[in-house]
Amino acid sequence: MSDQEIEQSLNSVTSNNSGYVSQGALAIRLETSKILEDIELFLRGCKLVVQQDEATGEISTKRVSMGEQKANDLGVQAILNYISVIINPQVVQGNFPSDGKGMCIMYDKYVEEVNIDLVILLVTNCYNWKIKDEDIEGIIDGIMKLVIPFMTRLIDNKERESYDNTIRHTESSNVREGNSGGGLKFFS
Repeated sequence: MSDQEIEQSLNSVTSNNSGYVSQGALAIRLETSKILEDIELFLRGCKLVVQQDEATGEISTKRVSMGEQKANDLGVQAILNYISVIINPQVVQGNFPSDGKGMCIMYDKYVEEVNIDLVILLVTNCYNWKIKDEDIEGIIDGIMKLVIPFMTRLIDNKERESYDNTIRHTESSNVREGNSGGGLKFFS
C-alpha cells in the first residue's frame, strides 16, 4: 500500500443521510417559499401553468386566472408579509415546551394570538384591500389551517431534534498492515 493510500485510508469521512437521498433534505424541511407562493396564488385567484414553446422549446411559467381575486395587490402583499413573519425557517426552529401530558400552553396562546391578529388585520383593511365581507372568513380559515399544523413543529423542540436524524456525519480511521516485516507502515 502506498503512502498516499494509507493517508487516504486514515482520513476517510463518511456521511449518512438517514431516510433522505438528497443532500438538501434540511433545506427542503426548512423551505417555506412554496407555502407562501400557494397562499399568494389563492389570494390572487390563479394558478401557475408551465408551458413549452413548440417552436423554440423555451419553457415559461404564467399565471392563469381560476376565479376572483380575494384582495387587491396591496392587500395580497400585506397579507403575505404578515404570514411570512410567522411561516419562515427561523420561527420553525423555536421551542414551545409542553407539560408532559401533551398540552402546550405557549402553542395554544400563539395560535390564538395569530388568529385574533389576522382577523383584526383583515377586518380593519378589508375595504382598502378590496376584500369582500364574505371572503374574510375563508381567507382566515385557509391561513389558520396552515399556521396550526406548521406551528406544531415547535412543540417540545422536536423540529431541531429531528435534524439529528436527517443528517448524520461520521468519521472513521482504517489502519492496514504494510508488506515489510508485519509491522504497521506509516512512513516510507
